[in-house]
Amino acid sequence: MSLLGFCQWLEQTRLATAISESVWLFPIIEGSHILALPLSVGMILMFDLRLLGLAFQGTSASRLMRDVLRWSKFGFVVVLITGGLLFMTQASKAYDNVFFRTKMVFLLVLGINAVVYQIVFYPKMEQWDAGGAPLGARICGALSLVVWIGVIVCGRTMAYQF
Repeated sequence: MSLLGFCQWLEQTRLATAISESVWLFPIIEGSHILALPLSVGMILMFDLRLLGLAFQGTSASRLMRDVLRWSKFGFVVVLITGGLLFMTQASKAYDNVFFRTKMVFLLVLGINAVVYQIVFYPKMEQWDAGGAPLGARICGALSLVVWIGVIVCGRTMAYQF
């Protein structure tokens, strides 16, 4: 089965059809997806701004990370579930959409960036906590900030093309 064939099959599942045909379900899922963004992405952007030294300089990076991470995880779970449900309802349209594809590439870049940060910089965060973040951590923060903006722009633009 091709990827397009899978997308077409996915749209025809009972769950996707139920969501698509519901007067209330699709808007509730879409609204939840959008409202969870500040919890997920907003918290990450706060941490990115701290890494860049542009905000929250009075708070240690490790403390800010602990404070925002629990909210970000919760928001991410909601965004992931609702995003998957929204994708199911319009999978073949998303398959051909350049903004959807770009969004997926951006999410892959963000995943790699997060892994690099967690492996290289997070274990040493306590050492540079009081001062500024090292250049590599600042680059991770800047990349995250820019690419998350790209994800949101692509997501909103994609929604207007369906």
